[in-house]
Amino acid sequence: MSKDETKSKMRLTSSSNMTAAIILVIVLVVVITLLSQRHYFRWDLTSTGEHTLSDKTLQVLKNVQEPVTIKAFVRVGFQEAEDTGRLLSAFHYHAPNINYELIDPERNPSITRRYNVKDINTFVLEGYARSQTVKLADEEHITNALITLIENEPRKVYWLTGHGERVFTGQEPGALTMLQEGLTNENYEFLEINLMREDIPKSASLVVVAAPVKPLFPEEVRSLDKYLRRGGRIIVFLEPYNDGGLKDFLKTYGIRITDDMIVDKLSRVMGGDYLLPMVVKYGIHDITKDFRLACLFEMARSVEQGDEQKSGITLTSLAYTSPNSWSETDRESLDAGKVTFDKSDRQGPISLAAIAELEPSLKKVGEEKGDKETGATGITGKGRLAVFGDVDFASNKRFGLAANGDFVTNSVNYLVGRENLIIIKKKHKPAEPLMLNRTQGIVVFWIPVVVIPLVVLIIGIFVWNRRRSR
Repeated sequence: MSKDETKSKMRLTSSSNMTAAIILVIVLVVVITLLSQRHYFRWDLTSTGEHTLSDKTLQVLKNVQEPVTIKAFVRVGFQEAEDTGRLLSAFHYHAPNINYELIDPERNPSITRRYNVKDINTFVLEGYARSQTVKLADEEHITNALITLIENEPRKVYWLTGHGERVFTGQEPGALTMLQEGLTNENYEFLEINLMREDIPKSASLVVVAAPVKPLFPEEVRSLDKYLRRGGRIIVFLEPYNDGGLKDFLKTYGIRITDDMIVDKLSRVMGGDYLLPMVVKYGIHDITKDFRLACLFEMARSVEQGDEQKSGITLTSLAYTSPNSWSETDRESLDAGKVTFDKSDRQGPISLAAIAELEPSLKKVGEEKGDKETGATGITGKGRLAVFGDVDFASNKRFGLAANGDFVTNSVNYLVGRENLIIIKKKHKPAEPLMLNRTQGIVVFWIPVVVIPLVVLIIGIFVWNRRRSR
């Protein structure tokens, strides 16, 4: 074989190897691209994990077994649409059954009208033969909407009536309509009940006693007691100097209420009235876990743990006033608008809310003599009783103020066993200040402020002089 033939054969072999290598690379790129579309991997490199969903959300996404579609009505092309796409893609990544679509209301008015969307950044979730509308486009509200879709039946809330209680409908400042509407969006159903006519149904998830003006009859109190002991859930709102006939009932479960009103001079200093106690500290409980926001009550009374330890009952104080507050028992001074701290008053912090959680005894009723004395006799279910020393903080007037709405909503969700609907703590980028030493500061000043402008000036003078000389 001649040299030319050998060289030609070598060129052909080299060319074939190169062609095969190029084809192989193309095939690998195509295969990797196809695999990445079906099985892609997300890696959040931010120090705060701001693009990573919370553990509570991830737990909920594991339970999404049916297809769910999220229609996000956002302005496409704006930053909000980009942030929404990033958030919803994270939901889809962890739950492939969740699909999403970004819809611009201005470009798609027919779809917008069909879903009755009136505000930008509204999300509509469809799935499980139901739909949920979210008007706050963040992880917390989308997750809660998913939980509502997954649940089959609404939670029934029975609202006690017949004693001048606050209502859950209407636009009056004292009504609890905003609370009712918010919970209705989370798959709650509100019904009225009069205990003089009927007992609490077994289907009840929660009974609300909203600041009765007239005391409950003994038969009604016994009905509440029976319901709680068999595992019922009750939330009680009380106003100062009116216990609604529930003082002894609450004492049975270790909760003490006093005929007082909380005075907080700190609120007055901040521009408010001294009868607007501010909650600055919370008890250690799932309701208030990672809760750092302030709440503002209005003419509240103390609700505290009693001195006597109750068997089978766990007590927790949920909210405390500032150390500058006190429990005022002199009603005449309060009515006259002249209050001062004296020896008969109790210095803050004062508890404004408490929860009693019942645990059934493993022993038979009456097996121990002490059971009757401690109040644990007859507890057959894990009942929960939350008591607040004010109702106005949850009313239309105060619900949207500070963290009032979050606090009472958290409490309701915990009472009915929906701990996964507790508020999700939002992630924020930490502030990263740039600290320079003296030398670095001098360099940062002289180079951009003096050197660079001076160089530009010199070059400009040089160029101007050259052109002029021509």
